[in-house]
Amino acid sequence: MAHDDQGKWIGYGEGDRGPEVTKIERRLALAYPKNSHAAEYGVQVDDYFDQATELALRELTMFMNADPRERERLMKLKVKLPMRTDGVADLNVRTAIGAYVPPPPVAPRQKYPCQGVWADSRAFLNPPDAHSFEKATNDFANEGFRLYEGMVGRPIWVLGYSMGGTSVQKFLTRLRPEWRQHVVGVSTFGDPCMPAEGSLNGDTTGEGISRTPQPTWVRDRYWSYAIPGDWYPQARGLLFLLYKILTKAELTLDFASYLFTQFPSDAMQELMGQKPTSSSNPLDQALNGVLAPLAGMMTSGPLGVIGSLLTPFGLMAQLPNLVYLLFDAIKFIATNAHGQYADPAQANWDGMVAVDHAAQMIREHAPGGATCFLFPGTWSNWDQLFQFDTWVRVSGDTL
Repeated sequence: MAHDDQGKWIGYGEGDRGPEVTKIERRLALAYPKNSHAAEYGVQVDDYFDQATELALRELTMFMNADPRERERLMKLKVKLPMRTDGVADLNVRTAIGAYVPPPPVAPRQKYPCQGVWADSRAFLNPPDAHSFEKATNDFANEGFRLYEGMVGRPIWVLGYSMGGTSVQKFLTRLRPEWRQHVVGVSTFGDPCMPAEGSLNGDTTGEGISRTPQPTWVRDRYWSYAIPGDWYPQARGLLFLLYKILTKAELTLDFASYLFTQFPSDAMQELMGQKPTSSSNPLDQALNGVLAPLAGMMTSGPLGVIGSLLTPFGLMAQLPNLVYLLFDAIKFIATNAHGQYADPAQANWDGMVAVDHAAQMIREHAPGGATCFLFPGTWSNWDQLFQFDTWVRVSGDTL
C-alpha cells in the first residue's frame, strides 16, 4: 500500500492487490480509456496495481486537473483540486474516477424522417378571400422545391392526399432531371392527377379529375390509392370541366375572363342546364344543370331569364355572388369515399387499408434515411389526414 514519508497509509499504489485495485483498473480501462491511455500502457483489469496501472493513473489525473469540463464536474463532487499526479490512488482520486457516469446511449436514428410541406391550403374561395386551388398547389410545389434544394442528394418518398396529389405532381414536374433519381417512391390518396392507366396498385375506372397526370418518369415507383366512388382519382365526362372551373375560381378578372370563354362551350351549357347532355353516363346526367344558377347571373336577362352574356368586367362584378354557388358545386364532387383511406371497411390492398399498404411499400422499397415529404389536402396541414397517417406508421422504425 502507498504510504507518505511518515509511514501513514494514503492510498493504493504499485504492488497493491485487492478488490479496490480492480475497481480502479476497471475505470482506467473502461471508463477513461482515451485519457488514461490504459490500452497503450497495457493495463489489465485484475486485482494487481502494477506499473501500467500507475502510468495510466498519472495520465488521467493530469488530464482531469487541466480539462475545464472535468474540473467543473469534480468541483461539484467536492473533489479537492489539483489531484495528485504521482500514480497514487488516494481517496480524492478514487472519488473522482469512481464517480464516473457513462454517457447515455446514443439514441437510435429514425429510419424515415419527415419533412412537412406548408403553404396556405385554403382554396375554392373558402373563405371568399382565399386564393384559387391552382395558386395554392403552385405555392406547395414551390415550397417543396425550396425545401429539397437544401438537401439535394437525400432520398425522398413523396406523399400527398387530395389537393396534395396535385401539389405532388407540380413538385415532381419542377424537380431538375438530375434530381429525379433521388425520388425513391410516391404515394398518393384520392389523387386528382391519377394517370388514366392507374399506378403500381393497378388500373382504375376513369382518370384523375385534373387531367394533368403524374410525370411518366415516376410511374415505376408510384403507388396511388383510389376507392370506388371517389371521383377525384376516377373522373369522367362533365366532371373534368366542373373541376377545372372550381380550381381556377378566385375573385380576379382572370377568372371572370375564363368563365367568359367557357360559357359558349357545350360542356358548360350542359353544366348550366341550358342543353341536355348527350351522354348516357349516369354521372353526366346527374351533373346536367349542376351550375344552373350561374346562367342567370352571367347574362343580362332579368331574374330567371337568360339574356346575353355579360362582358368579363360585368362578370367580375358578379363574382362575389357566384362564390357561394360554386362552393355548393364542390360538395357534389367530394363524396364520402374521398375520406375512407384509413377505413377498415376499405381494406382493398392485400387485405390492408390504403395508409397501411403505403407504409408497407415504404418499408419494402425505401432505403434507410429516406425522408418522407408530406403534402396535405385542402383546408388542412401536412400533419393531418392520410399522408401523415402513413408516415406515423413508419415513424417508429429506426436504423
